[in-house]
Amino acid sequence: MKNRPFWTSALALSLVFSFVLAGCGSPQYVRDSEEPRLDEYTMSLRFDRQDLDKLYEDNIKELLRSNVVKSWERQAASSVAPVVAIFPMRNETSEHIGSQLDTLLSKFETDLVNKTPASVVSHENQPDLIAEIKRQQSDAYDPQRLARYGRQLGAQFFVTGKVYDVAERVKDERRVQYFMFVQVIDVETGQIRFQNESKLTKGLIR
Repeated sequence: MKNRPFWTSALALSLVFSFVLAGCGSPQYVRDSEEPRLDEYTMSLRFDRQDLDKLYEDNIKELLRSNVVKSWERQAASSVAPVVAIFPMRNETSEHIGSQLDTLLSKFETDLVNKTPASVVSHENQPDLIAEIKRQQSDAYDPQRLARYGRQLGAQFFVTGKVYDVAERVKDERRVQYFMFVQVIDVETGQIRFQNESKLTKGLIR
């Protein structure tokens, strides 16, 4: 027998979840207070909240300990805190996850405000500009053009990125890999001051 720990673990979780929902043979609705691991079960191969949270946490952890954040700390200590804007994440997956990616704007803002010395521009106060950035992001990626939007906000840096996927199928089995790519761009020069990519994999086995 082949050793497939990933698939075995996924199958075990699926069976446990089926048992929990099935009860004595009748499906039932449950909430997370009744089934604490409810959010941990994989219901499909689609990109879900737990996937988003995991990829985000991987990226924000690397950003907070990066050289660019250390430079913000030095700048804030010696003069004025840098101004940072959060731009929308590009959705390059095959799924409609725009609303989920929009939640990342607030997550980035919260962590940058609470864990760095940066002054963060609220995306909620710039709806027209954010809408234009989203429209432009459907075209070829151009950090120089995005830097112009940063200058309109009075920002010295902006944070942006994308989420994309790679899907594979072999007979009745499927695997989908999701990637989140995050960058910090220097508005004045267009230089990439930070970038990181994290990934996760989901599968369906028979």
